[in-house]
Amino acid sequence: MRVSGIYVHIPFCAKKCGYCDFNAYSGYKDGTKARYVDALCREIENFADPATRVPTIFFGGGTPTMLSASALNRILATIQASFAVDQDAEISIEANPDDASPEYLTALREGGFNRLSFGVQTFNDRLLKMIDRIHDGDAARRAVTTARIAGFDNISIDLMFALPRQTLADWETTLDSAFALDIPHLSIYSLIVEEGTPFYARRERGRMTFPSEKAEAAMFGAAIQRAVNAGYQHYEVSNYAKPDYESRHNQIYWRNEEYYGFGAGAVGYRDGVRATNICRPTRYIETALSGGNLTEESEKVSLADTMGETIMLGLRLRAGIDLQAFADRFGIRMEERYASEIERYVRTELLECTADHIRLTQRGLFLANEVMAAFLP
Repeated sequence: MRVSGIYVHIPFCAKKCGYCDFNAYSGYKDGTKARYVDALCREIENFADPATRVPTIFFGGGTPTMLSASALNRILATIQASFAVDQDAEISIEANPDDASPEYLTALREGGFNRLSFGVQTFNDRLLKMIDRIHDGDAARRAVTTARIAGFDNISIDLMFALPRQTLADWETTLDSAFALDIPHLSIYSLIVEEGTPFYARRERGRMTFPSEKAEAAMFGAAIQRAVNAGYQHYEVSNYAKPDYESRHNQIYWRNEEYYGFGAGAVGYRDGVRATNICRPTRYIETALSGGNLTEESEKVSLADTMGETIMLGLRLRAGIDLQAFADRFGIRMEERYASEIERYVRTELLECTADHIRLTQRGLFLANEVMAAFLP
């Protein structure tokens, strides 16, 4: 039976943050959102395949919780009617802390969602305002408590470091606040200022300053050490989990496996083709409801690119690349095909080899992008 994850994109936000370069929009009215749900369900039904087994579903955005719980449950029910969703499937949804009312989260849990990911970013109220977040630290804490009362035990929060004017002390206080909540999963990553975002423009004009590379590295190191000391497994470059709470859906990406992408701007990867949907919500809606072609861009990924991307993504996992799995998939030994690259980074102590895996060293984590890029064609 064919296996594929499913990603669902909800592009709406109450307010788009200045650092965000995702396909997200604010200002859409309820009528447009309702039509978006109709369009999204139509797209899902058009790809229906009861012979495809689905182990994970992930609703991301934007902010999925900008939709009503009944709308989200309808989308999920459409997926369940269209594919062979595992009974124990991991079904995740991203949420803003301000959307976490007891009634709303209880309705999501009863509808079948079993994993929540809160976009907290920091517990520091000064920094939250600076990065355009609309919640405060206390709201984030209450959201976690409310989620547990609603029946969610699989909860993740996103935290960001290298924020404007953030100090190491600020960062350590946020980490301690997260650990105090005993959350089973943490996604911890540095702020990347992407070209085209308001933050990029402010930085270029000298109106926004960020921690130095040295300070950023210190924050990354503090996250690793403190999280491990708090009982988390550092299982991926930016992710930490208590035992058995690793993100199953994200591991599909890191293993470069297949997944559907539904919704405006969603990316899917199937049959060696990476396809991106129409990004603008209104154009997506009209095209989906009229039965048109939703693909805005598509690319047939070559074998060389697929191998390189599989290594690049797999090295993000702390377990690294399974050498036998790589050989079984591509019919070639990684340690032979990439002998010179491996030897170079083993010699510089950025990679380490075992009998069955190749992975980043602790030092290699801090230069991960350099190492990963070396394996791309």
